[in-house]
Amino acid sequence: MRPGLILTTIFAAVLMAAPASAASNSVFKNGTPGAHGFAFFPFWQQVLTDMAAAQANAAPVSSRSDPARSRACANNRTCIPPVWTAFLDSLRNKPRLVQLNAINQWANAKPYVEDYVNWKVPDYWATPGEFIARGGDCEDYAIFKYFSLVRLGLSPDDLRIVIVNDANLKVFHAVLAVRAEGTVWMLDNQLPQVVPMDVAVHYVPVYSLNEHGWWVHSLPKIELGNVTIAAGGPN
Repeated sequence: MRPGLILTTIFAAVLMAAPASAASNSVFKNGTPGAHGFAFFPFWQQVLTDMAAAQANAAPVSSRSDPARSRACANNRTCIPPVWTAFLDSLRNKPRLVQLNAINQWANAKPYVEDYVNWKVPDYWATPGEFIARGGDCEDYAIFKYFSLVRLGLSPDDLRIVIVNDANLKVFHAVLAVRAEGTVWMLDNQLPQVVPMDVAVHYVPVYSLNEHGWWVHSLPKIELGNVTIAAGGPN
């Protein structure tokens, strides 16, 4: 994820909407709740709306024996691909950590595709069906993993899509945090295995969200040309 104009605008709105707490990878314990609703996150709101419609329809687009037809989801945001349903069905009786690793690996096998290439726009948050059909960038992996775990029965309160500032690469990135088995686990499209989130010391959480709300964790530095905007203003 690169901090383009749309992402920068979201961050600016977040900074004005709520004060920030100290940066911490314990995203379920630290963070300032944001304003009610998702007015600052229209892409996420659209994903939630489309997934609610998909669940209401609850009709697969084709038989499970024809994976090619699942590609019909490429241009259908309310589609639930049969291949996704079959994959989740195979995990329903597995231990939780087995589920986390299987979902992480299954998603990470999909191609990484920048939004400019995939959708011809600077930023786009895909639904799981679109992601399966077309691949996606970091937040699309996190969204797919989020809804996969919701469909397996995890509470949204134990899930957070987390936008982090990667201190090593100096870019923004999206991962999924999952609270399970007494640990906060991180599902990252850059890592083949699920790991405790606290080991990712180079990831500084900026904000996190689930379908119930959003939280601010730190004030990011945003570079616009030769100007750096931080908590105290340009410097």
